[in-house]
Amino acid sequence: NPATFLHAYTCLPLAFATRQAAGAILQDVADSGVLFAILMCKYKVISLVGAQKASLHPDDMLLLSNFVLSSESFRTAESFSPICLPRYNPMAFLYAYVHFFDVNTYLMLLTTSSDAFYHLKDCRLTYVHLKDGNMAISSHPYAFLGKYRLALIRIEAVLLKSNVLSEVQRSMIDGGMRVEDLPVGPLPRSGSSPHLGQQTLTSESPERPREPFIGIGGPAGLWHFIYRSIYLDQYVSSEFSPPLNSLQQQKRLYRAYQRVYASMHDKGIGPHKTQFRRDENYVLLCWVTQDFEFYAAFDPLADKALAIKTCNRVCQWVKDVENEIFLQGASPFSW
Repeated sequence: NPATFLHAYTCLPLAFATRQAAGAILQDVADSGVLFAILMCKYKVISLVGAQKASLHPDDMLLLSNFVLSSESFRTAESFSPICLPRYNPMAFLYAYVHFFDVNTYLMLLTTSSDAFYHLKDCRLTYVHLKDGNMAISSHPYAFLGKYRLALIRIEAVLLKSNVLSEVQRSMIDGGMRVEDLPVGPLPRSGSSPHLGQQTLTSESPERPREPFIGIGGPAGLWHFIYRSIYLDQYVSSEFSPPLNSLQQQKRLYRAYQRVYASMHDKGIGPHKTQFRRDENYVLLCWVTQDFEFYAAFDPLADKALAIKTCNRVCQWVKDVENEIFLQGASPFSW
Protein backbone atom coordinates (compact mmCIF):
# COMPACT_ATOMS: atom_id res chain seq x y z
CA ASN A 1 0.00 0.00 0.00
CA PRO A 2 1.69 3.28 -1.09
CA ALA A 3 0.02 5.06 1.84
CA THR A 4 2.69 3.51 4.07
CA PHE A 5 5.47 5.65 2.59
CA LEU A 6 3.48 8.54 1.10
CA HIS A 7 1.84 9.37 4.46
CA ALA A 8 -1.36 10.19 2.60
CA TYR A 9 -4.74 8.57 2.03
CA THR A 10 -6.65 7.88 -1.16
CA CYS A 11 -10.32 8.42 -1.98
CA LEU A 12 -12.80 6.36 -3.92
CA PRO A 13 -13.55 8.17 -7.22
CA LEU A 14 -17.02 9.70 -6.95
CA ALA A 15 -18.99 12.55 -8.46
CA PHE A 16 -18.58 15.73 -6.44
CA ALA A 17 -22.31 15.89 -5.60
CA THR A 18 -22.28 12.29 -4.35
CA ARG A 19 -19.34 12.92 -2.04
CA GLN A 20 -21.01 16.09 -0.76
CA ALA A 21 -24.16 14.10 0.04
CA ALA A 22 -22.12 11.58 2.03
CA GLY A 23 -20.32 14.40 3.84
CA ALA A 24 -23.61 16.05 4.83
CA ILE A 25 -24.79 12.84 6.47
CA LEU A 26 -21.50 12.40 8.35
CA GLN A 27 -21.53 16.04 9.45
CA ASP A 28 -24.90 15.49 11.06
CA VAL A 29 -23.43 12.54 12.97
CA ALA A 30 -20.31 14.47 14.00
CA ASP A 31 -22.44 17.31 15.35
CA SER A 32 -23.93 14.87 17.86
CA GLY A 33 -20.62 14.60 19.71
CA VAL A 34 -18.63 12.05 17.70
CA LEU A 35 -14.93 12.86 17.38
CA PHE A 36 -14.53 11.46 13.84
CA ALA A 37 -17.01 9.97 11.37
CA ILE A 38 -15.46 8.11 8.44
CA LEU A 39 -17.19 6.37 5.55
CA MET A 40 -14.85 4.05 3.65
CA CYS A 41 -14.81 1.44 0.91
CA LYS A 42 -12.00 -1.01 1.61
CA TYR A 43 -8.93 1.23 2.02
CA LYS A 44 -10.41 4.20 0.19
CA VAL A 45 -12.15 7.13 1.84
CA ILE A 46 -15.63 8.10 0.67
CA SER A 47 -16.01 10.96 3.14
CA LEU A 48 -14.50 12.07 6.43
CA VAL A 49 -15.75 14.54 9.04
CA GLY A 50 -14.07 15.50 12.29
CA ALA A 51 -14.96 17.57 15.31
CA GLN A 52 -13.73 21.15 15.35
CA LYS A 53 -9.94 21.42 15.79
CA ALA A 54 -9.58 17.62 15.64
CA SER A 55 -7.34 16.13 12.94
CA LEU A 56 -6.73 12.54 11.94
CA HIS A 57 -3.35 11.74 10.44
CA PRO A 58 -3.24 9.58 7.28
CA ASP A 59 -1.02 7.06 9.09
CA ASP A 60 -3.75 6.59 11.68
CA MET A 61 -6.35 6.21 8.93
CA LEU A 62 -4.28 3.41 7.39
CA LEU A 63 -4.02 1.76 10.81
CA LEU A 64 -7.80 2.04 11.26
CA SER A 65 -8.63 0.50 7.88
CA ASN A 66 -6.14 -2.34 8.42
CA PHE A 67 -7.60 -2.94 11.88
CA VAL A 68 -11.17 -3.13 10.57
CA LEU A 69 -10.52 -5.12 7.39
CA SER A 70 -8.32 -7.70 9.11
CA SER A 71 -11.10 -8.88 11.43
CA GLU A 72 -14.15 -10.84 10.30
CA SER A 73 -15.99 -9.98 13.51
CA PHE A 74 -16.51 -6.40 12.33
CA ARG A 75 -18.34 -7.68 9.25
CA THR A 76 -20.77 -9.94 11.08
CA ALA A 77 -22.01 -7.62 13.84
CA GLU A 78 -21.94 -4.05 15.04
CA SER A 79 -18.70 -3.69 16.97
CA PHE A 80 -17.20 -1.34 19.52
CA SER A 81 -13.48 -1.61 20.16
CA PRO A 82 -10.68 0.39 21.79
CA ILE A 83 -7.82 1.41 19.52
CA CYS A 84 -4.70 3.51 20.00
CA LEU A 85 -3.95 5.95 17.19
CA PRO A 86 -0.32 6.96 17.82
CA ARG A 87 -0.38 10.02 15.58
CA TYR A 88 -3.45 11.34 17.37
CA ASN A 89 -2.42 10.46 20.93
CA PRO A 90 0.11 7.68 21.66
CA MET A 91 -0.77 7.71 25.37
CA ALA A 92 -4.53 7.11 25.15
CA PHE A 93 -7.25 5.03 23.52
CA LEU A 94 -10.07 6.05 21.27
CA TYR A 95 -13.13 3.85 20.87
CA ALA A 96 -14.36 2.83 17.45
CA TYR A 97 -17.90 1.87 16.51
CA VAL A 98 -17.86 -0.05 13.21
CA HIS A 99 -20.78 -1.00 10.98
CA PHE A 100 -20.59 -2.59 7.52
CA PHE A 101 -23.27 -1.63 5.00
CA ASP A 102 -22.06 -4.27 2.54
CA VAL A 103 -18.99 -6.43 2.03
CA ASN A 104 -16.74 -3.44 1.24
CA THR A 105 -18.43 -0.27 2.56
CA TYR A 106 -18.34 0.56 6.25
CA LEU A 107 -18.86 3.38 8.73
CA MET A 108 -16.44 4.17 11.56
CA LEU A 109 -17.42 6.47 14.43
CA LEU A 110 -14.64 7.39 16.88
CA THR A 111 -15.10 8.74 20.38
CA THR A 112 -13.02 9.28 23.51
CA SER A 113 -15.67 7.70 25.75
CA SER A 114 -15.56 4.00 26.58
CA ASP A 115 -19.27 4.11 27.49
CA ALA A 116 -20.47 5.50 24.18
CA PHE A 117 -21.49 2.31 22.35
CA TYR A 118 -25.23 2.89 22.55
CA HIS A 119 -24.83 6.59 21.80
CA LEU A 120 -22.82 5.77 18.67
CA LYS A 121 -25.31 3.08 17.75
CA ASP A 122 -28.04 5.72 17.97
CA CYS A 123 -25.96 7.99 15.75
CA ARG A 124 -26.78 5.63 12.92
CA LEU A 125 -30.32 6.94 13.31
CA THR A 126 -31.04 10.33 11.83
CA TYR A 127 -34.21 12.34 11.53
CA VAL A 128 -35.40 13.28 8.09
CA HIS A 129 -38.05 15.91 7.44
CA LEU A 130 -39.73 16.88 4.21
CA LYS A 131 -39.69 20.57 3.38
CA ASP A 132 -41.26 21.78 0.14
CA GLY A 133 -41.02 18.25 -1.20
CA ASN A 134 -37.27 17.95 -0.55
CA MET A 135 -35.50 15.77 1.98
CA ALA A 136 -33.51 17.52 4.72
CA ILE A 137 -31.66 16.09 7.70
CA SER A 138 -32.06 17.01 11.35
CA SER A 139 -30.29 15.61 14.41
CA HIS A 140 -33.12 16.67 16.71
CA PRO A 141 -36.40 14.72 16.58
CA TYR A 142 -38.56 17.70 17.57
CA ALA A 143 -36.92 20.42 15.50
CA PHE A 144 -39.59 20.39 12.82
CA LEU A 145 -42.77 19.34 14.61
CA GLY A 146 -46.06 20.66 13.29
CA LYS A 147 -45.41 22.00 9.82
CA TYR A 148 -43.12 19.21 8.64
CA ARG A 149 -43.64 15.48 8.54
CA LEU A 150 -41.03 13.55 10.54
CA ALA A 151 -39.60 10.15 9.82
CA LEU A 152 -36.91 8.25 11.65
CA ILE A 153 -34.65 6.32 9.28
CA ARG A 154 -31.20 4.85 9.40
CA ILE A 155 -28.11 6.45 7.88
CA GLU A 156 -28.06 3.48 5.56
CA ALA A 157 -31.47 4.47 4.24
CA VAL A 158 -30.27 8.05 3.71
CA LEU A 159 -27.23 6.77 1.82
CA LEU A 160 -29.49 4.62 -0.32
CA LYS A 161 -31.99 7.40 -0.97
CA SER A 162 -29.24 9.81 -2.01
CA ASN A 163 -27.73 7.06 -4.23
CA VAL A 164 -24.41 7.18 -2.37
CA LEU A 165 -24.19 3.42 -1.87
CA SER A 166 -25.17 2.66 -5.47
CA GLU A 167 -22.58 5.15 -6.73
CA VAL A 168 -19.97 3.51 -4.49
CA GLN A 169 -20.76 0.15 -6.06
CA ARG A 170 -20.55 1.63 -9.55
CA SER A 171 -17.17 3.20 -8.76
CA MET A 172 -15.89 -0.14 -7.46
CA ILE A 173 -16.84 -1.77 -10.77
CA ASP A 174 -15.54 1.04 -12.99
CA GLY A 175 -12.24 1.42 -11.14
CA GLY A 176 -10.08 4.53 -11.09
CA MET A 177 -7.80 6.33 -13.54
CA ARG A 178 -6.14 4.19 -16.21
CA VAL A 179 -3.05 5.11 -18.18
CA GLU A 180 -4.76 3.91 -21.36
CA ASP A 181 -7.39 6.64 -20.89
CA LEU A 182 -4.90 9.52 -20.67
CA PRO A 183 -6.15 12.36 -22.91
CA VAL A 184 -3.84 12.97 -25.86
CA GLY A 185 -4.90 16.54 -26.64
CA PRO A 186 -2.51 19.51 -26.58
CA LEU A 187 -0.89 20.53 -23.33
CA PRO A 188 -2.39 23.52 -21.49
CA ARG A 189 -0.87 26.92 -22.04
CA SER A 190 2.24 27.89 -20.17
CA GLY A 191 1.42 29.38 -16.78
CA SER A 192 -1.83 27.50 -16.22
CA SER A 193 0.02 24.83 -14.25
CA PRO A 194 3.66 23.95 -13.52
CA HIS A 195 5.36 21.92 -16.23
CA LEU A 196 8.16 19.47 -15.70
CA GLY A 197 11.16 20.34 -17.86
CA GLN A 198 9.11 22.89 -19.78
CA GLN A 199 12.03 24.93 -21.15
CA THR A 200 14.00 21.83 -22.13
CA LEU A 201 11.06 20.37 -24.00
CA THR A 202 10.41 23.62 -25.85
CA SER A 203 14.00 23.89 -27.04
CA GLU A 204 14.38 20.22 -27.99
CA SER A 205 11.15 19.68 -29.89
CA PRO A 206 12.04 21.59 -33.11
CA GLU A 207 15.52 20.08 -33.30
CA ARG A 208 14.81 16.46 -32.49
CA PRO A 209 11.33 15.41 -33.60
CA ARG A 210 10.46 12.01 -32.22
CA GLU A 211 7.95 9.40 -33.20
CA PRO A 212 5.42 8.46 -30.52
CA PHE A 213 6.48 5.47 -28.45
CA ILE A 214 4.42 2.40 -29.33
CA GLY A 215 4.20 -0.22 -26.61
CA ILE A 216 2.13 -1.71 -23.82
CA GLY A 217 0.39 0.70 -21.45
CA GLY A 218 -0.41 4.35 -22.01
CA PRO A 219 1.18 7.04 -24.19
CA ALA A 220 5.00 7.03 -24.38
CA GLY A 221 5.06 3.64 -22.64
CA LEU A 222 3.50 4.93 -19.40
CA TRP A 223 2.76 1.97 -17.12
CA HIS A 224 1.66 3.54 -13.84
CA PHE A 225 1.63 6.79 -11.85
CA ILE A 226 1.02 8.18 -8.36
CA TYR A 227 0.04 11.80 -7.73
CA ARG A 228 0.12 13.13 -4.15
CA SER A 229 -1.50 16.42 -3.17
CA ILE A 230 0.73 17.99 -0.53
CA TYR A 231 -1.96 20.32 0.83
CA LEU A 232 -4.68 17.67 1.11
CA ASP A 233 -2.43 14.78 2.21
CA GLN A 234 -4.26 12.68 -0.38
CA TYR A 235 -2.98 10.68 -3.32
CA VAL A 236 -4.37 9.06 -6.43
CA SER A 237 -2.75 6.21 -8.33
CA SER A 238 -3.63 4.65 -11.65
CA GLU A 239 -5.11 1.19 -11.90
CA PHE A 240 -2.65 -1.57 -12.67
CA SER A 241 -2.72 -2.75 -16.27
CA PRO A 242 -0.42 -4.79 -18.55
CA PRO A 243 2.41 -5.49 -18.16
CA LEU A 244 1.95 -5.05 -14.37
CA ASN A 245 -0.47 -7.94 -14.10
CA SER A 246 0.81 -10.05 -11.22
CA LEU A 247 0.87 -9.17 -7.54
CA GLN A 248 4.62 -9.78 -7.52
CA GLN A 249 5.17 -7.21 -10.29
CA GLN A 250 2.99 -4.69 -8.50
CA LYS A 251 4.83 -5.15 -5.21
CA ARG A 252 8.16 -4.76 -6.99
CA LEU A 253 7.00 -1.46 -8.48
CA TYR A 254 5.82 -0.18 -5.10
CA ARG A 255 9.20 -1.07 -3.59
CA ALA A 256 10.87 0.87 -6.40
CA TYR A 257 8.58 3.84 -5.69
CA GLN A 258 9.42 3.61 -2.00
CA ARG A 259 13.16 3.70 -2.68
CA VAL A 260 12.92 6.67 -5.01
CA TYR A 261 10.58 8.46 -2.57
CA ALA A 262 13.18 8.03 0.17
CA SER A 263 15.95 9.36 -2.06
CA MET A 264 13.83 12.35 -3.11
CA HIS A 265 13.34 13.31 0.55
CA ASP A 266 16.81 12.37 1.84
CA LYS A 267 17.96 15.44 3.75
CA GLY A 268 21.57 14.29 3.58
CA ILE A 269 21.80 14.51 -0.22
CA GLY A 270 18.61 16.40 -1.03
CA PRO A 271 15.78 16.97 -1.04
CA HIS A 272 15.50 16.78 -4.83
CA LYS A 273 12.94 18.31 -7.16
CA THR A 274 13.25 15.82 -10.03
CA GLN A 275 14.76 12.43 -10.73
CA PHE A 276 14.95 10.31 -13.86
CA ARG A 277 16.07 6.71 -13.39
CA ARG A 278 16.39 3.95 -15.95
CA ASP A 279 17.12 0.29 -15.26
CA GLU A 280 16.19 -3.08 -16.75
CA ASN A 281 12.71 -2.96 -15.17
CA TYR A 282 11.43 0.60 -15.61
CA VAL A 283 12.05 4.21 -16.28
CA LEU A 284 11.07 6.05 -13.09
CA LEU A 285 10.36 9.77 -13.29
CA CYS A 286 9.76 11.74 -10.09
CA TRP A 287 8.80 15.37 -9.64
CA VAL A 288 8.22 17.35 -6.43
CA THR A 289 6.71 20.85 -6.34
CA GLN A 290 5.26 22.95 -3.53
CA ASP A 291 1.77 21.69 -4.45
CA PHE A 292 2.21 18.02 -5.36
CA GLU A 293 4.51 15.05 -5.76
CA PHE A 294 4.41 12.89 -8.86
CA TYR A 295 5.88 9.43 -9.46
CA ALA A 296 5.58 7.57 -12.76
CA ALA A 297 6.82 4.27 -14.17
CA PHE A 298 7.47 3.82 -17.89
CA ASP A 299 8.66 1.08 -20.19
CA PRO A 300 12.47 0.78 -19.74
CA LEU A 301 12.92 1.81 -23.40
CA ALA A 302 10.81 4.97 -23.06
CA ASP A 303 12.20 8.22 -24.43
CA LYS A 304 13.01 10.81 -21.75
CA ALA A 305 11.52 13.85 -23.52
CA LEU A 306 8.31 12.00 -24.37
CA ALA A 307 8.08 10.70 -20.80
CA ILE A 308 8.33 14.26 -19.48
CA LYS A 309 5.61 15.45 -21.83
CA THR A 310 3.40 12.57 -20.76
CA CYS A 311 3.90 13.42 -17.08
CA ASN A 312 2.77 16.98 -17.79
CA ARG A 313 -0.37 15.59 -19.41
CA VAL A 314 -1.10 13.32 -16.45
CA CYS A 315 -0.75 16.19 -13.97
CA GLN A 316 -3.16 18.31 -16.01
CA TRP A 317 -5.55 15.35 -16.23
CA VAL A 318 -5.50 15.00 -12.44
CA LYS A 319 -6.28 18.71 -12.05
CA ASP A 320 -9.18 18.39 -14.50
CA VAL A 321 -10.86 15.64 -12.44
CA GLU A 322 -9.69 16.61 -8.94
CA ASN A 323 -13.26 17.15 -7.70
CA GLU A 324 -13.98 13.48 -8.36
CA ILE A 325 -10.78 11.88 -7.05
CA PHE A 326 -10.04 14.02 -3.98
CA LEU A 327 -12.02 14.94 -0.88
CA GLN A 328 -12.14 18.68 -1.45
CA GLY A 329 -12.33 20.97 1.54
CA ALA A 330 -10.56 18.46 3.78
CA SER A 331 -8.35 20.18 6.32
CA PRO A 332 -4.60 19.65 5.94
CA PHE A 333 -3.19 17.43 8.66
CA SER A 334 -0.72 18.64 11.25
CA TRP A 335 2.53 16.69 11.23
